[in-house]
Amino acid sequence: MQNKLLRQKAYEKIKKAIVTLRFEMGKSLNEKELSTEFKLGRTPIREALQQLANEGLVVVVPRKGVYVSTVSLTDFHKLLDARIMLETYCARKAATRITREMLDHLRQIMASTEPLIVARDIDALLTLDRQIHMAAVESLANQYIEQIASQLYDRVARLWYLSFKNLDEPELRTRLLSHQRIIDALDHRDPDLAEKEVRQHNEMFVDRIYKKLGTPS
Repeated sequence: MQNKLLRQKAYEKIKKAIVTLRFEMGKSLNEKELSTEFKLGRTPIREALQQLANEGLVVVVPRKGVYVSTVSLTDFHKLLDARIMLETYCARKAATRITREMLDHLRQIMASTEPLIVARDIDALLTLDRQIHMAAVESLANQYIEQIASQLYDRVARLWYLSFKNLDEPELRTRLLSHQRIIDALDHRDPDLAEKEVRQHNEMFVDRIYKKLGTPS
């Protein structure tokens, strides 16, 4: 049990560093250095890196080392196609299945965003964004869909972070208000509207990335 907890701790710390771009794309990751930085043994670090490799966040190159994976604009476009397809499907299903408790929880999350916007706490906003996106998925109670959705989210989260970290307060509010429209659509039990709002939310994210980084060739 202790080994599992240490592996999970290592996994979460390294993943956060990758998603928030503290570990930049292409960075070489050294087990010894990670062990020292996070004050964890080499074994949980090694196991965490293997898990992250399975999820596509790091790449293991035989006889060379471990590197943070890169996300090209072409990859991003393909990942977003898959994410939109999955999330719109889940939104339609969630509109008839999501519980009142989950809706109340989502509204509590939205109520907590204002001080984070003022403080420009992008790390915390990313955490809340993930919870909101995964809520509709979790309403389906299908662990296979949850696993796929979680991995898709994590693969594009670095570009989310990149696109949000330079936004001012009004821009952050505009982006986050689209979450409110998704929650309202789910609360109205309207599958068509829920799908529409999820699609528009993701397309707004795509537009922001392309404006910042260009379009795929």
